[in-house]
Amino acid sequence: MASRPAQRWRIGVLASRVGVSETLLRAWELRYGLLSPTRSDAGYRLYGPEDERRARAMQDARRRGVPAGQAAAEVLAAERSGSLLPGAPAPRYATSGALDVSRTLDELRAAMVAYDVSSMHAALDRVLADVSAETAIKDVLLPFLAGVGDGWARGDFDVADEHFASDLVRARLAALSIAPGSRSGPLALLACPPREQHDIALKAFEVVLLRAGWRTRFLGPRTPVASLEVAVGVIAPDLLVLAGTGPGAFDVADADRASVERLSGATRVVIAGAAADEGAALRWGAEVLEGDPVTAARSLVGTGRRAAREGTEDDARP
Repeated sequence: MASRPAQRWRIGVLASRVGVSETLLRAWELRYGLLSPTRSDAGYRLYGPEDERRARAMQDARRRGVPAGQAAAEVLAAERSGSLLPGAPAPRYATSGALDVSRTLDELRAAMVAYDVSSMHAALDRVLADVSAETAIKDVLLPFLAGVGDGWARGDFDVADEHFASDLVRARLAALSIAPGSRSGPLALLACPPREQHDIALKAFEVVLLRAGWRTRFLGPRTPVASLEVAVGVIAPDLLVLAGTGPGAFDVADADRASVERLSGATRVVIAGAAADEGAALRWGAEVLEGDPVTAARSLVGTGRRAAREGTEDDARP
């Protein structure tokens, strides 16, 4: 009796069976030769059980923290040695309940180089369904962008890749910042100083503040000092937050020195980001917030809550 031909699927079916995006599967196939599809009579690429076994083994290795290239090499070597047994059961990837950072970053990078908006949003949707916005920002969004920046510096990614990724992440953060919010919480004015053009970390900072009950006004990159002074005068914020990452971000032009002094006299000023140090704090009459945007924002929120409790206790004293 003739044996039944092996089952074959289009890539969308394989992606559904394994629990990863089509874009990531294509990246594994093109970069590492992990998958070996055949062609249908109509020219469609068809994948079989052997591809599913390799994809599942790849996921297992990535969850252990093995770099993608090394993981693919190990999987293919295991298959050649016979240790990746046909038909051996493999656990399905859990799509909820735990954040697999390595897998998610792989998916985002693969989708980025393919300019695949839908797959990037799908990956981020899964993350935000499993963990808090704060965890998603700290463990996925910011490391992803940092990795893209490093890859661009090494020549692994094109500037178009970096722009594409940055725009999409900025849009997701903007969506997270849209909410009715508090009507009575502390009010923070958020901006980048005149020499700083990168504002995504500051947007992440804003999301954390909003979710903690603060009110915010966001001015964005390269804000002139004179404009900061005008905004502080109109808004009367409890706090002015300035974020800078690049060298010289917190330098003060001679023409702006008087305005900077008036700012520190009008409201509490804090600075954050890689360029924030004690020298910059002296120039701006500011305090330094240390740590990544999520940690810094949480620190600020905790300080505000302690101050509020102390104020309440003082009011209650006879």
